[in-house]
Amino acid sequence: MKSLTLSLVVLATLSGAALQSQDASKSEDISGIWKGMFQGGGPDIDRPYRILLNISGAKSGGWKADLYSAGEHGSSFPVTSITLENSNLKFTIDALHGQYDGALNEDATLITGHWTHGGRWQQSNLRRAVVTARITGERLEQKLTAAHGESDGQVARELSHLEVTERLSAARLSRCEQQVPGPHARNALLELADKSAFLDPPAAEIPALAKPAVEAQQQMIKLALDYVNQTIHQLPNFFATRATSSFQENLSTDQPFRPMGKFSATVLYRNGEEKLHEAPFQGAAPGLTTSGEFGPILGTATLDAAQGDLVWSHWEQGLSGPEAVFRYAVSEEKSHYMVEGQRAGYQGEIAIDPNTGTILRLVLRGDMESIIHLLRADIVVEYGPVELGGKTYICPLRSVAFSQGLLLGWLNDVVFNQYHLYHATARLLPGVDGFR
Repeated sequence: MKSLTLSLVVLATLSGAALQSQDASKSEDISGIWKGMFQGGGPDIDRPYRILLNISGAKSGGWKADLYSAGEHGSSFPVTSITLENSNLKFTIDALHGQYDGALNEDATLITGHWTHGGRWQQSNLRRAVVTARITGERLEQKLTAAHGESDGQVARELSHLEVTERLSAARLSRCEQQVPGPHARNALLELADKSAFLDPPAAEIPALAKPAVEAQQQMIKLALDYVNQTIHQLPNFFATRATSSFQENLSTDQPFRPMGKFSATVLYRNGEEKLHEAPFQGAAPGLTTSGEFGPILGTATLDAAQGDLVWSHWEQGLSGPEAVFRYAVSEEKSHYMVEGQRAGYQGEIAIDPNTGTILRLVLRGDMESIIHLLRADIVVEYGPVELGGKTYICPLRSVAFSQGLLLGWLNDVVFNQYHLYHATARLLPGVDGFR
């Protein structure tokens, strides 16, 4: 799979932000890729087909999905309607004149049901690709503690087929890292943490603070826009190391994510412009690669979101205090999110310091409806304090890029470190005979 490129263009104008209520909570999470077998139609009515069902959250709430045939002549079919009520899943596909009825198991890894097509009833169960169990962060920590004494490979295999249902905090991840027995298990834990970075934290870690008034929300958004338009451009000239760890999974063989290599590059930030210099004799990381973490991504997402549905979500506890989290959805027509040269709509969230407007976390989840060969193209960027020349600035610390095709998935974990001020010095030397 070739490297996917993502480009973002900053908008120069801003219209009023829409503030409205939104209930983003879902009692049961069925988002992800499901595998199964469906019966064919026409002359091949008795021939089973391997299918992939990609389910994601709809902008208006509820769910949306597409079904893909994984056979020799693969094709895709939009799901006309899909509902989940009391663990009962139903969806219809008008193009296939079919309907599915099933029951979701307790940890949302298996749907037991049947597919009705052309008047014929067929037992057809759907299971999550690769994932065999979904657990909370607390349960993961307990599992690693109980695995004390097991081999590195054994723990890695157990972790590689898990999925965490909530974001792993830095503190919990640190404790888990102390429990893993070796590098293979550490890589598997990193993959779990990276995938969880797109999720909400557990309810117990969300501060019990009242929802701010509309005027307070508007003030936070104004501060964030001022931060993007003014403060970011006051960053000094510097350079930093961008270290990428790349992983790949294969859905056709249920091969979980495995390491594919490490890539290093130097990011130069001069006069408000960002340039990337890759290490010699090294290509770009495979899968979805990003740039613009030092400004363009923030500018684009913030200003795009302010023209779309930017709404209050919840409070989160940050390192220096509560953070205000807003969710947004940007249509394809208004989007400046480009994947493989194609414009894509997207949705996500922005975490803001409510007192300064500083953006501390940014999530973009692409809507891949117009990009047929991709099911997912998502990124998350986390920002924090970095000391440069005796002063503290907010800079990128970490990012995750997650891309998913019909069969292959890519996960790129990026760490920004080794920050240094960029400056040139000149020294006058006394004249030397013959060189005056």
